[in-house]
Amino acid sequence: GNYLLTRHARIIAMTCTHAALTRSRLVDMSFKYDNLIIEETAQILEVETFIPMLLQKNERGISRLKRVCLIGDHHQLPPVVQNRAIQRYGK
Repeated sequence: GNYLLTRHARIIAMTCTHAALTRSRLVDMSFKYDNLIIEETAQILEVETFIPMLLQKNERGISRLKRVCLIGDHHQLPPVVQNRAIQRYGK
């Protein structure tokens, strides 16, 4: 079942939320990837960006991940600001 996904897939897409909910299963599948693209990053919390970065096991103590690209258009979907003081003064 997971052989094609882990050995032959060139692109795998999922939300950060899905990655968080299934992280144990994904780590057990031994995904190997060098690049990570996170889209609509203004809509997620900073800590959520770490989840997909940590979904693979280190090789000899070193992460295989080489590039992380954060994409988002603040005009299309504005940033989610949780802090009330920053909400008030950030406009």
